[in-house]
Amino acid sequence: MRVKHVMTKDPTCCVATDSAQRAAAIMRDGDIGIVPVIDNEQHRALVGVVTDRDLCVSVVAEGRDPGAVPVEACMTTQVVSCTPGDAVAKATELMKENQIRRIPVVDEQGVLQGIVAMADLVERADVKTTETHDTLRRVSRPTGEASKPRARSRKAA
Repeated sequence: MRVKHVMTKDPTCCVATDSAQRAAAIMRDGDIGIVPVIDNEQHRALVGVVTDRDLCVSVVAEGRDPGAVPVEACMTTQVVSCTPGDAVAKATELMKENQIRRIPVVDEQGVLQGIVAMADLVERADVKTTETHDTLRRVSRPTGEASKPRARSRKAA
């Protein structure tokens, strides 16, 4: 099975000069956690991605005004991607290797075609159950500071 059979085609995008608030609104309205960032609406070459985590860490946690912060200030520019013709197994392997849950799909010229998410693979692909479970486990493994235990406060009863 190929990525083109399981990907979400023509995902909602933004451009690098859009505000972080616009990217957040796209996420809210589409019930999604990632927005591809394209060069312009006509060409649609992928230049980055912005995730809900990017917005939280680089905008909200810093106390910055989401309406004044351009997406280019908080987006990821080194994007792992695949092509529509790639095997689903390649997308799964990229997710494992990079500990990511979503991968933009681009053509040979880098033009955005779609996005494939772990959920798409679980729902639509004929990926073996053990392989899917292994991928989910590896993608979800904490890294760096995220792996340190956090102090928890307890509410008095």
